Amino acid sequence: MKIKKIILLSLSLSVLTGCMGQMGLSKDLNKWNMEVTKDRWGREGIFLGLHLLGVSPIVSMVDLLGFNAVEFWTGTNPYTKKSPAVVDMAAADIEKAGLKNVAQATIRYNGKDTVKLEVTFNDGHEEVISAIRKESTFDFYQGDKLITTVTQEELIAHSQQKG
Repeated sequence: MKIKKIILLSLSLSVLTGCMGQMGLSKDLNKWNMEVTKDRWGREGIFLGLHLLGVSPIVSMVDLLGFNAVEFWTGTNPYTKKSPAVVDMAAADIEKAGLKNVAQATIRYNGKDTVKLEVTFNDGHEEVISAIRKESTFDFYQGDKLITTVTQEELIAHSQQKG
């Protein structure tokens, strides 16, 4: 009985470690659905079909229990080949950029042209900083307020100075 409990505990811990990750396979399935047809009803039909046939739940489980767990333990997602792991984008890294008293920070990629940095501070207040790529510039917002616009060259030069 003790061995059974230990095995169940071990399995549950490995499952729980997979909950924070890039979910790359699931994102690619959704991206495919958005590209396969331009018709919104067709997209909805495909979405429902993928769920009813069990494709989406299986893909989600592979991401959750497989790729995201490997990402957690190794720091790199084996499907997307991206690192650092989502859980390793530590608040300390955000503090290096100049924000202080950070409790938690999450980076979310919304499509290929938008990145959102969601920051929760130790006192509980939250900030969202977004970067939206245009043709050759990037617009940075704090909440809904435009902070600045920079060119790609300026952004590259700035990142090379920090590195």
